[in-house]
Amino acid sequence: MMSGEIFEAAGGLGLLGGLLGVVFDAGALLGADHLLRSRRDTWMPDGSLPPVLMIKPVRGLDLGARDNYLSFIQQDYPSFRIIFTVDAPSDPATTLIRDLAAEFPDKVELVVVSERTGQNRKMNKVAAVARDLLSSSPYILINDSDIRVPPSYLREIMKPMLADPKVGAVTCMQRGVPEGGFSSRLAALMLNSETIPQGLVAYAMLPLNYLYGPTMLFSSEALRAIGGFDAMKDYLADDYHLGRLIHEKGYRIVLSSLMVDARIHDQSLSGVVAHEVRWARTYSSLRPVGYSLSLFSRPFVFCLLAVVLGVVGEKPAIAFGAVGFYVLHLALSSYLLREIVEQPLSHRDALLWFSREILSLYAYFMSFGRSILWRGYRYRILPGGALRSLDSQSTTAHAPTDAR
Repeated sequence: MMSGEIFEAAGGLGLLGGLLGVVFDAGALLGADHLLRSRRDTWMPDGSLPPVLMIKPVRGLDLGARDNYLSFIQQDYPSFRIIFTVDAPSDPATTLIRDLAAEFPDKVELVVVSERTGQNRKMNKVAAVARDLLSSSPYILINDSDIRVPPSYLREIMKPMLADPKVGAVTCMQRGVPEGGFSSRLAALMLNSETIPQGLVAYAMLPLNYLYGPTMLFSSEALRAIGGFDAMKDYLADDYHLGRLIHEKGYRIVLSSLMVDARIHDQSLSGVVAHEVRWARTYSSLRPVGYSLSLFSRPFVFCLLAVVLGVVGEKPAIAFGAVGFYVLHLALSSYLLREIVEQPLSHRDALLWFSREILSLYAYFMSFGRSILWRGYRYRILPGGALRSLDSQSTTAHAPTDAR
């Protein structure tokens, strides 16, 4: 094959990658349309609303923690209770939680759980708190400590649960709200321009069989059917496995159109990279085929390849075609961020866009490893998603300490 033909063939493959990226963008917009229509079709029953038990596992004190917690306490919902759970009384968040419990004694409770029976410390705490409450609480909600929600949050996520008895779980995607500089905006762009579009494409194509960890609302009936939270204590992606088990038991999982806000503050660039590599390795270990195809969700590398080959091989049509596909990708991404995610692409974000592309590409190629660093602890992801500690001191079991 002549060198010109080689350049043309390789450039054509780059153009195909760019085209697939645009098709992916169209799929995300289709998923968003389905999601918004589902919100209009969901009704809220009249009369009294059932109580909701909210379990919020906490480790450390996030910036803006008081405002985050207050957004859950000040809900426009008649009957709910929040149990904050920490690993130890010395956790920096305990003082704030105790102050809130004194201020809102009918809403807030603190439970200290020192139980160590699995590698997932979050699920250790949740399982210990929820174990005796499944029979008395019809709905149990697990959510993260670093997100902030509107006053309508509980009503919105309860709508699909109350509208259909076959719904076993409701979940929400999270959008990144940067509250700092370079690293904050870089991390927020990952959520808004990668995670949410990928979730919308999956929502448009397949029945939902997983959950998003920042918000997981369960019916107690569905939780009892899968054996509660105890089975998740050795798994990193508890949201994925909980959703899978509930789906296998025949319950529906509903994605709420409400997006919760992840308030992202500045951290070191190495911290951002480590977080994204952990996320990529987790995702690739659970859905290797889906994660491999996610490369087409950001067609930067394909379009760049086509432009270079088009210029070097003197094929201007290939170069201009690649530029056109990438400009269209940027336009569709910008529209999605503005109209669906409601986090418009600012001038500062636009300047970070190519840094975001390079970081995403790095995380993608690093995703094939299986060791991770999670909240200061080192683990290996085993086949199936279970965790094995890589630290010298292995996890040991302790009896739970309940300090209220």
